Amino acid sequence: MRRAVVVAALALVIVACGGDEPLSLSEYATQGGAMTAVMEERIAALDVGLGSQPVSPDEARTYWDARLQSRVELLEELRTLDPPDGIAELHEEGLDLFDRLISAEENLAARVAAFDEPTGPEQWWSTEEADAVAAANQDILVLCRGFQARYDATIERTGLTDVPWIPNEMKEIVQIDVGCE
Repeated sequence: MRRAVVVAALALVIVACGGDEPLSLSEYATQGGAMTAVMEERIAALDVGLGSQPVSPDEARTYWDARLQSRVELLEELRTLDPPDGIAELHEEGLDLFDRLISAEENLAARVAAFDEPTGPEQWWSTEEADAVAAANQDILVLCRGFQARYDATIERTGLTDVPWIPNEMKEIVQIDVGCE
């Protein structure tokens, strides 16, 4: 569950909507939540369908194929998007980390597919490949906290909202919990 929260938080913070103009920070956060919800729902449904019981090698491959497909589809969407100017660097770093997470999960899926007998999540998450997934998730958590700090820093702008000569993007306040923990 924590893995899903960390990945969802990462996806939330690296999402924007394409177009000529970058989204505002608020739009970025709001739209990111909507986009990542799709991936979260897919993976949660897969996890519920999987349960905790051992599954056949074919069932395991089906699970990992669908899980990875959800992640890859989201990453492909994210790569086409234009983040707000103030977080473009974090956005790129997030894309790189998400790509690393997908690669680590692909390696874990290959390991699971190599098992000859029925296995389950307990065996899967006790492998060296799972350790690489955990390391990618840890790096994502650190980045997520950086995004949360950026959003939280906007609260300090409260006194600027009525100053007419300050650009709107410098007055924007974003109150959101991206769910890093």
